Amino acid sequence: MKKYGVSSKYNFGTWEHIVYGPFASDDEAQEWLNTKEYDFREREIMNKTSAIKLAGKKAVNNAISFFAW
Repeated sequence: MKKYGVSSKYNFGTWEHIVYGPFASDDEAQEWLNTKEYDFREREIMNKTSAIKLAGKKAVNNAISFFAW
């Protein structure tokens, strides 16, 4: 099963989500999960269906590659 990472931040009354992935392995997903971000976002690992429910299909289809960040 492909895993995606969703980075979320509550900003002025709305949630903003950025989707990363899909990750090639559980190790890659854990490495991403344990990487700090400068603006204290919350990070979650989830399957594609859950990522679509949270961030939307467009965000998942345009997910940022693991190697791009």
